[in-house]
Amino acid sequence: MKSFFSLVIVLVSFSAFGFIPRSTLILEKTAENHGSGLYVIEQEVQFPSQQDTLSLKETWWVDNENNLRVWVTGLREMKDLISFGFIYSNGSKASATQTQRLGEDFIEKYFHARKTDSLTTWLIQMKILPGNALVKKTPRNAKDVEYSPESYVRLSRVGGGIAFLLGTPSNNINEPHPGFWIEQDQFVLRKMRLPSNAEVSADKYTQYSRGLWFPKTRQVKWNNQTVAIQTLTVSAKGKEALQTFPQKLSSKMDGLQNHAAKALVEEFYSRFR
Repeated sequence: MKSFFSLVIVLVSFSAFGFIPRSTLILEKTAENHGSGLYVIEQEVQFPSQQDTLSLKETWWVDNENNLRVWVTGLREMKDLISFGFIYSNGSKASATQTQRLGEDFIEKYFHARKTDSLTTWLIQMKILPGNALVKKTPRNAKDVEYSPESYVRLSRVGGGIAFLLGTPSNNINEPHPGFWIEQDQFVLRKMRLPSNAEVSADKYTQYSRGLWFPKTRQVKWNNQTVAIQTLTVSAKGKEALQTFPQKLSSKMDGLQNHAAKALVEEFYSRFR
């Protein structure tokens, strides 16, 4: 009877103060929401400037977090004036002119990571999680399975809701630490702050076929710049859909040469894509 009342007290305590699962479970549930198989995703990316807003269309072929492709074209009056693409494969980025190591600010992989170990490794590299976060401990006795809070996981508000915030607290408001905000209820990525201090917010998640949850809107902010991303369509496809990706990574940038958003577009695609 004493054990029963002890269990009730523990459960009530968790309900009252908010039970925070371990980071491994949070990332495991998040990875489960990233679907399976190949997806083709169309997005509109908006680049504001003093003149007007330049809009580009991205078509993504997403096989998994390590194999992605994107083809970018101009919209409206820029339709035939801009076209270029990239292939991302196991940490490398290939363009029409070169193949290089994928940059630290590449953001798309976080929304498609299907392996918990992938997410954990990236967060360790960003110093959001400690180096031993990948170590799987096998409990030897009852004491080993006792709940022990992790100092780098806490509750936080984001977008009007509650999220699990992964990352160590910052002592200086002007020097915020990198972090990951995972929504408490749906286990989807709502916000991330990279080591470069660039921030990405994701809203209006929608569930698609084969278990994919993906945001309708995103914003990428760095320095004094903001780029908006709007999801247009999401389609689950078979592997044969990869054949629709352009066979040659050509690059046509005629529409950018005299545009006020030229520098912003170039920085975005060199850093975040």
